[in-house]
Amino acid sequence: MFGREDYTYSQMKKDSAIDWLNQLLTSEDVINRHGAKITLDHIETLNRRIKELEDKNALKDQYLKKLKSKA
Repeated sequence: MFGREDYTYSQMKKDSAIDWLNQLLTSEDVINRHGAKITLDHIETLNRRIKELEDKNALKDQYLKKLKSKA
């Protein structure tokens, strides 16, 4: 019940999409190649933003725990 969540399926979907985009990068079609590059850059930006928000949330949790322990 309190075990760790299983992200296997989500990770498989993510890896599959990234592999497909990497294959498009080697495509001879200029539009697909540039679209894949833009998409991969956007995914990287989103992942960085997710990490920043997770760090910010962890800091807030830490602060709230300190406030709770003082009360």
